[in-house]
Amino acid sequence: MLARRLGITTLLAALFGLWSDSAAQTLEIRPDRAQATIGDPITLRITVRLPPGMALIDAVPHPLVAPPRGIRILSADSLRPRGDGTLTGTARVAFYRIGQQPVPTLALLYRAAPGDPPDTLVHMPVSVEITPTLEPGNPRLRDIKPLLQIGGPVWGPLAVLLATIAAGFWWLRRKARLGTVTEQRSGMPVELGPFDLALHRLSELEAAARMSGNGIVPLYADVSEVVRECLRQIGAIPHCGLTTSEVGRALPAALSGQELGLRCEELLGDADLVKFARVRPDFAAAEIQLARARELLTRWRQALASRSDDAVR
Repeated sequence: MLARRLGITTLLAALFGLWSDSAAQTLEIRPDRAQATIGDPITLRITVRLPPGMALIDAVPHPLVAPPRGIRILSADSLRPRGDGTLTGTARVAFYRIGQQPVPTLALLYRAAPGDPPDTLVHMPVSVEITPTLEPGNPRLRDIKPLLQIGGPVWGPLAVLLATIAAGFWWLRRKARLGTVTEQRSGMPVELGPFDLALHRLSELEAAARMSGNGIVPLYADVSEVVRECLRQIGAIPHCGLTTSEVGRALPAALSGQELGLRCEELLGDADLVKFARVRPDFAAAEIQLARARELLTRWRQALASRSDDAVR
């Protein structure tokens, strides 16, 4: 008991000493806005102040611990000196969970004096409010039933398995006819363009997910395939077998500008986590994934249409 008290006392003394030693130097993080929508990059303004004699070991901030799931550090710039011991820079972070979210704790290594052992400089906790975003008018997946608990009746998982197999065969058949699907309008067959076809396919996937009751994992994979197939049809990528990073690098300027390329990589990257890393998102995340795909396809179509109009003028 006495040893435990001594250990706690020593720890408190060490923390107090660390605080007093670091009081002369500061690391400040300020988000460019206090509220953002889900998936939108947030720029963090970084300011470091060091008294004379102190120097940074690394000029690029790094996370003190790995960010939790749902938070992604997109980039971090090297800090630039501004005079009087002040350095500034930026980092970009994206959040994929709604509500009040903590900004990942960034850290820098520094030396208090030449030859001293390295020490760590961190900032005070900072948070931002993240709100959901869905394209107006899109139907929501509120009526998808929860996943069956493990250990329930045998017929339940069997029915889900059969429905998943049937949906897989149906998707393979539809995929073989992606380029020739037509739609009846006023009695006349009208061939769908790549973007209309992809949006139509997303609506079909949504309906199939409702019917199966357990379509979240194949839904993520199918949404990714729809986006890749659309890019292949418009000539943006040579084939659908490119990796997520290869797709991002292959996108032309018209499809990658205004952070559209970044959003494409994030969409495909989340699908990769579901397919290969056994990440199991909830139904609210599936709604957001569908909405992000719709928004990306719509903005791509608008970007190409705007470029065509400029060329005509």
